[in-house]
Amino acid sequence: MGEHTETAVALRAPEVDCTTPPRRSLADSQMRLHRRPAGLGLEVYTGRAVVVILAGALQTPEIILRHEIDLADPWVRESMHPYHQELGDRGAAGEHARRRGCAAARQASSGALRRLVGEMRRHGLEPARATVIASSRPHPARALGAHARAHAEERQLYRDAVEAALRACGLQVVTIVENALGEVAPKRLGRERHELDGALKAFAHKVGTPWRAPERHAALGAWLALST
Repeated sequence: MGEHTETAVALRAPEVDCTTPPRRSLADSQMRLHRRPAGLGLEVYTGRAVVVILAGALQTPEIILRHEIDLADPWVRESMHPYHQELGDRGAAGEHARRRGCAAARQASSGALRRLVGEMRRHGLEPARATVIASSRPHPARALGAHARAHAEERQLYRDAVEAALRACGLQVVTIVENALGEVAPKRLGRERHELDGALKAFAHKVGTPWRAPERHAALGAWLALST
């Protein structure tokens, strides 16, 4: 995937089948109508993502869940840092380990997101959109040094895997770079920064700790997904 220069752009193993079927029965449609609209926000890291789900009215959303999900495959150790495999072995074995790790990362991410979206729907929520909060660190093409480039490739791998998995579940996906969120959120939500800060504190009081920057970012992402 190429580097994105805009602050926010819309982007282009089955435990739970969350994909949208080509045709819905009347019962499927009625069930969907009775689910509450929900917004899903995720701050994605290498091998994991912080997730926040909001539902309800745009002006007074309710926080439903604050959670962290694993995206790597614990049975395939290369899946956590696949691009680091070639740093120690530039031969065929290193390339094979990277390919195996990348494939496992994509498959594990797909399974994790399928379970998450499936559980949302089973709990009466209908997520139509998701916001992915991406790292502000350099794109792989701009990373200086082999080690930094490997980390950047792994961040990109998991970001791409999460976006693809969400789209496969029938969600529209928007990705926002982390350092642009403070400018984008007030503008899109029509709120002053201090109002958003107050709402985020109220969310924290409801769900408790941990409530750090990743949780705040994911919550704003969920709010943006709910507002679109």
